[in-house]
Order: sequence, then C-alpha cells, then structure tokens
Amino acid sequence: MGIVGGRRRTVGRMVMAACVGSLLLGAAGCTAPSPSEPAPTSNPPTVAPVFASDEEALAAATEAYSNYLATYDASWAHGPSPMDEYLALSIGEAHEDEVQSLAGWEANGWYATGTTTFDSIRLQGVERRSGVVNISTYLCLDISKGDVVDASGSSVVKTDQPTRLPLEVEFETTPPSPTDLKISRSEIWSGTDFC
Repeated sequence: MGIVGGRRRTVGRMVMAACVGSLLLGAAGCTAPSPSEPAPTSNPPTVAPVFASDEEALAAATEAYSNYLATYDASWAHGPSPMDEYLALSIGEAHEDEVQSLAGWEANGWYATGTTTFDSIRLQGVERRSGVVNISTYLCLDISKGDVVDASGSSVVKTDQPTRLPLEVEFETTPPSPTDLKISRSEIWSGTDFC
C-alpha cells in the first residue's frame, strides 16, 4: 500500500519484457521449418499446471490479496506496530516498495487507520517461468474507509485524493508450496480508469 502520491505510473519492466517476448515468439512462429529439419518424433514432456483453470488462478489471487489487505489493516489496528507479517506477503519489487514506503511513514510518524478493500478483480494472465507461476490481475483498491494520520491523529491525506484506485497487481508462487502466492508487483494502472 503506501501513500499513492509518490507511486510510479509507468508500465513495469516485466510488462515491457513480456511485450517484446511475445513479438519475438510471434515472429518465430511465422517461419516454416526448413526441409532439412527432422519432424519431432515425440511430444515434449509436459508440466502439470499449478492451477487447473484461469478461474482457479483468479480465486487464488483473490484470496491472497484479501489476506494481504487484512494483514495490513490488522498490523495498524492498535497504532504503529511491526509490519513483519505484512511484509512477508510480498516479494521482489512490491516488497522493496513497501519497505521504502513504510520507512517514510515511520520517519514522519504516520500510521494507517480504518479498513482497506478491493473489488472488480479481473485476470490479465497466467504464465509459468522457470517453475514459478505469475498471475497478473487488474483490481480496484478502495481506501475510502481508511486514513493516514500523523502522531497527533490529524489526517495527512490530500482532500482531493481518489478513494478508488485502478491497480495492476502481479502475484508469484513461492517454493516450497506451488500455490503460495505473494504480491510481486503493484502499480496504479496508467490507462483509462476502470474503477
């Protein structure tokens, strides 16, 4: 989470890499095999999918994000407190962003109050890379029932701050459990607001 004013609004490096990769794969699929290449004689080994369907992957992402927000809200329930349990639910870019954001909050004496919810989650895609499953989603984060306050209890949120934010959120499986999802990236959607 964090205060949204300082967040990047650009499309992440992973999305750029995926776009370039799909262009390269698309071009490679358009070439005919040369006559000297032998035809494959057997099917390559297949890897069993972690999720049986896109619906199952979306349900897992929905559950993971619900837990992420509930842990965030519970961590602040009695004022500033250690955020280790909350931070354990993110990895990579999302984790680094949260650590940096929380350090800024602590330095300013800020803490969150209220509850945070989301809705309208939609699956963008499911991809398996090097044994890790990546689930990309779009969702609407609702911060209308929460606030960020300073040590005196005064709100530090701008009055014109949107209370519903369109996000692009990515999840990754983490070993040893192939279905243990952690948030790996979360950015405000830079396109048309779908919330």
